[in-house]
Amino acid sequence: MPVEIVGHLVCVVGMWRLVMALGVCLWACGDNQLPSADAMLVAPPFQPAPHVPMPLAIPHAGTVLSNLHLVTITYQGYAAVDQVEAFGDAIVGSSWYTSVGAEYGIRAGSHAQKFRLGPAPASVTRAQIAAQIQQLIADGSVLPPAATGNQFLYMIYIPSNVMRDQGLTGVRGYHDVLTLDAMAVPRLAGVQVPIAVVFDDNHGLAATTATAAHQLIDAVTDPYHRPMDGYYADPPMTDPWSLIRGEVADLCNGEPPVVQDGFTLPRVYSNHAAEARKSPCTPFVPDDTWSDVSAVPSTMQVVPRGGSVTFKLTGWSTSEVPDWKLSTQVSDRSELTLDQMRPTFSSNMINNGVSVTLTLHVPANATTGTAGGVYVLSGENVRPWAVGILVESGE
Repeated sequence: MPVEIVGHLVCVVGMWRLVMALGVCLWACGDNQLPSADAMLVAPPFQPAPHVPMPLAIPHAGTVLSNLHLVTITYQGYAAVDQVEAFGDAIVGSSWYTSVGAEYGIRAGSHAQKFRLGPAPASVTRAQIAAQIQQLIADGSVLPPAATGNQFLYMIYIPSNVMRDQGLTGVRGYHDVLTLDAMAVPRLAGVQVPIAVVFDDNHGLAATTATAAHQLIDAVTDPYHRPMDGYYADPPMTDPWSLIRGEVADLCNGEPPVVQDGFTLPRVYSNHAAEARKSPCTPFVPDDTWSDVSAVPSTMQVVPRGGSVTFKLTGWSTSEVPDWKLSTQVSDRSELTLDQMRPTFSSNMINNGVSVTLTLHVPANATTGTAGGVYVLSGENVRPWAVGILVESGE
């Protein structure tokens, strides 16, 4: 041991003399100085804080409209008719459509038909809209779907002056499936047809095309109900993400849209990016950074009536960012309101690796078996993280 220690000291002294000699040389050469010990240390690369994996859009039956034939339907007198028809021409072969849809088996499609109806009705319901499209198919006004392997999507635009029934209040758009009736279309009886409905809310073309593109990409990646369904997040009931609308455009709600070819378009969820723990919403933008939280416990928590539960929220981001603000919003399928759950943060500011708590409450009169939940929204882009509870009877 003494020999090893002496040898070590000799090496240290020798190295120190070398450093001093270099220092003298550099001093003599001008303003150059040896860097300090701190300056010679290299900061470790940024690491996102550990977090629960993000949800994935599951293929289910894997049915998609891989080779879309879009039919655009408008009403006489609709002010934006030329613009939405031009949108249909552009979107089906756009780089946005082919890039965000590629991992889901979507390739460039066609704008098969533009059809202009007569004057718009004074009011509509979901059933009336479906019946209108079925009638157009039945009387040959629009191109019919294929009996098998259908690739047609019928998209109808509803002007802002048309009244909607209570079930459509505040709805900007939706997609659905209608089943052709044997009386209306005998030769296609029972054929299922995907439709998309866009409500012009009088907020301008950008809002209309963003809604149309949102419904378009959700419809082509998940055109039918079970057992012919396609891609969407579908975790078990024990997972709070089961309380959300989980189609590929829904999962990126709140993200700033992109503008391509003069049209405003939504960001769309990417399984590949989520699995790589990158910003999961595409198209990517320069310096794209994702900041969010992760909750522990990560499963739905069983809470007695009149009780409460506290979650630990840890912030994570894909690169260094300033502190961001947290807020809450009731989840899509929550049976409890925000007022009933009374979400309370220990702090509403967070950052990568920083933890705060969130407490949810259950009202004393809640029904046993009721599911409730909130989105914890992060920053200006209100990126959501699902947190949920199930009500038990208590004692």
